[in-house]
Amino acid sequence: MDYNTESNPDDFIKHQGDIYRNAFVTLILLGVNVIIFLLGPIVGDVMYNKGALVTYRVLMEGEFYRIFTAMFLHAGIEHLINNMLQLVIVGAIVEQYTGHSFFIIMYLISGIFGNLLSMAYEVRNNLNWVSVGASGAIMGIVGFMVIWLVINRRKFIQNKSLMMRLGLLAVFLIYTCFFQEGANTLAHLGGFLTGGVFGIINIVLLKNRKNMEGIA
Repeated sequence: MDYNTESNPDDFIKHQGDIYRNAFVTLILLGVNVIIFLLGPIVGDVMYNKGALVTYRVLMEGEFYRIFTAMFLHAGIEHLINNMLQLVIVGAIVEQYTGHSFFIIMYLISGIFGNLLSMAYEVRNNLNWVSVGASGAIMGIVGFMVIWLVINRRKFIQNKSLMMRLGLLAVFLIYTCFFQEGANTLAHLGGFLTGGVFGIINIVLLKNRKNMEGIA
């Protein structure tokens, strides 16, 4: 796919639809997060008490599973919607580029490393946070895309329409992940850096230099 602003809008919409229909992992992750949130009124207390990231419970009581389960819990409807919008907008495009297996591995490891960095910061600063959310994992996907954009910048940098869309997306991501009230910036940063490492591995070391379909 090229990055020509003269492309037929109907072709672009059809192509986007094809990408999202084939984004199996992204759609499954979206469904799992929404279903777990909807179960909240039924088993909310148990689910959040047992699944949220609480550092002292992980370190003192050996509840290491919380590093994983916290990625699928959300603090409220706004938190869920913001995260799922990010997942849908960026996830399908990156999944199309990397393939399903690489994508889910990157997603989970980004979320786990983000939570580990958050825990390390808590321990170092004698803090006691309760953290939930998929943002760390999603920021891993964003970090991957940023690496691709930097490496392939000459392909589209003169496309003003595309640059404007990417700029608006960047503003939304930066706000929701770093400036929204209650945001766990360390988890987001950890996920982003992890995704960047995966980007270097996939794009540079494994020489995956194809176009990122759907980004335009």
